[in-house]
Amino acid sequence: MQNDVWTDWENHYRISGIDPGSICKDGPIDEVSYRNAHPKILFVLREVNNYRGGNLKDYLADGPKYPIWFAVARWAAGLLNDFPPFQEIIKPRILKDSIRKTAIINLKKASGGPQADPQEVNLYAYRDRQLLRQQVDLIAPEIVVACGTFDTIVWLLELDINPLDLKNKVYTVGPKNWIVINWRHPTRANMRETYQELSNLWRILRSKG
Repeated sequence: MQNDVWTDWENHYRISGIDPGSICKDGPIDEVSYRNAHPKILFVLREVNNYRGGNLKDYLADGPKYPIWFAVARWAAGLLNDFPPFQEIIKPRILKDSIRKTAIINLKKASGGPQADPQEVNLYAYRDRQLLRQQVDLIAPEIVVACGTFDTIVWLLELDINPLDLKNKVYTVGPKNWIVINWRHPTRANMRETYQELSNLWRILRSKG
């Protein structure tokens, strides 16, 4: 099924005049680990940096590389384990296990550069919206972490969020009762402080039942 999905993406890009070879595949990092995980977490980012023809599944199979992926792994470890103390989740084994239990997608599948253009990413997402929605449905997450992508996620997934509630940052919305977290991009994360901030949001959500 996953191969069929990427065939659809390649055909869609070809018809759109975009080189299919620029696609970086994404989704569950380890399919079995993700399906057995609770909760099932999807991180939504913008674009991959200079990885034409790559696959995040292969890139992250042995655990996180570079600060951006270590940040994602720390957040995953917290969400998967109800946010234990910071020093307990920064062990390499925990970080590797945690990121392998998640799904990670980029709104723009074409490989980009070191700094994404939010307007360009938004335009890609609009043009690719049917395939992106199909991909999210196949991933079937319980938690969607919008990493600097919340504005696009709202219309892409048709989330009915009250504009007066934007200060809350965490929402239970959508036809499938997704927990959606309006979060920062992992390149804008401090290790301990950001982990604690996400933990605080999680505690507030849990306290509401």
